[in-house]
Amino acid sequence: MEQIKILFFLLTSFFAFEEGHIAADKTTVTVYPDKQKIEIVQEGLFTVIQSEKDSTTVLEQWDQIVHWKKKKTSWAKDLDSFTIKNFDLTDAQNTIRPQITLKYKNKEDLRALGIWYDSEKKQYSITYIPEQNIKTEEGKLDGNYWYFDSDGPFSFTMEPFLQMHENYQKSKIPLNELLAK
Repeated sequence: MEQIKILFFLLTSFFAFEEGHIAADKTTVTVYPDKQKIEIVQEGLFTVIQSEKDSTTVLEQWDQIVHWKKKKTSWAKDLDSFTIKNFDLTDAQNTIRPQITLKYKNKEDLRALGIWYDSEKKQYSITYIPEQNIKTEEGKLDGNYWYFDSDGPFSFTMEPFLQMHENYQKSKIPLNELLAK
């Protein structure tokens, strides 16, 4: 099994950017097996700015993402197997909350995201990585994997930047703060 993809908490990785600079402090992933749909909601968007060029790059990437339909921004190749891809923004309490919705045809399509299906056990699984700070009510941790029953929707939350290296913490800027400048 592969690790759960960085895709979930790096917003720009959903799109075809070589170097993404926009990440989320918290990401909630919900899988609806009966609808063959997955929703990813990100909160606490931020970037790490270490030079003026970084600021310019982030603003350009943000513009490409916000206007993805109009600018025909390409989705990441890893998402080619997903039949429908949608991106929306909600503004709640002065925070930007991206929501990505993906529809798939086969359970195996979820492998691109690091979610595996075992047809014998009728369970989905993701790799357990302590640094990703995964929390879930539906999942069961067993060894190196989180397991989820396939008889209904399941979700998990990731907060991989709780122990961010001090050098990056100093350069971390909330996205809405950068956009306000």
